[in-house]
Amino acid sequence: MNVVSDTTTPATGAQKVVSILCALSLFVTLFAAGFAACALPVTTSLLSQYTSNFAGSPYAPSNLVSLAEETRAYTLEDYGRSAGEKEAENTLALHILNAALRSSAEASPTAERWDEQTRAVLNVALEAPSAAEGLEMLAAYDDAYALDPDALSHLDDCYSLISVAIPMLWGIFVVFLGTFAYLYVKQRRLVAHVLIISPSVLLALLLLFGAWALLDFNGLFTAFHHVFFPQGNWTFSYSSLLISMYPLGFWMGMGTVWLVISLAMSILSLFVGFRLRKR
Repeated sequence: MNVVSDTTTPATGAQKVVSILCALSLFVTLFAAGFAACALPVTTSLLSQYTSNFAGSPYAPSNLVSLAEETRAYTLEDYGRSAGEKEAENTLALHILNAALRSSAEASPTAERWDEQTRAVLNVALEAPSAAEGLEMLAAYDDAYALDPDALSHLDDCYSLISVAIPMLWGIFVVFLGTFAYLYVKQRRLVAHVLIISPSVLLALLLLFGAWALLDFNGLFTAFHHVFFPQGNWTFSYSSLLISMYPLGFWMGMGTVWLVISLAMSILSLFVGFRLRKR
């Protein structure tokens, strides 16, 4: 037997509460869709290929892109942290030191950016008791060649924030699915309202932030970091390895991806909502 919702019966108080939960969870889900697109490995890879500071980095372009991809994994994934924080740091450090060895080789297009003193420091770093210690030696010499403790600390802060946010976002998505299914069966008229109201509010906010980004992306970027990283360890020199991998252009690209995906999903929600309202 088919279950059809009664669109003429007034919504009960419980159904209205469920609709509010559905609307809020949809709002967050639509916003989070943009973040999910930004978190994909392919997004980092493509943006790095077009925005990383190849001209100013001692790393060959292919190595710099590879390090951007690896650093993304360190920031967003477990990356061996289940075996201990040092395990993850050692793994990333080993990738950086190996990339340094390849970029400083005679056949490398960036070989001339590694002078004798830098090569000597790299050789000592490669002989360190652990890759993490070697990385710290190289970074102490010049942060253009390695991630220093401040950079690693910031990446760890990002991981701590994201590792908490992702399960919460999945939970909110489950709430949306549950409340949506309930309303679709019990009060389909409210479903249409939810699918229209939530994306409409989000679209307004996205356009507002989009305008801010167009007028002053650096200001938006700074405000974002002040909110989520109040400890303040997120500023680095222009020549540092971290900024060479992820310059401002990289984050402008990320912001564009986030905006486009969330906008697209919001417009799709509006389209479905208006179609349902006409029935």
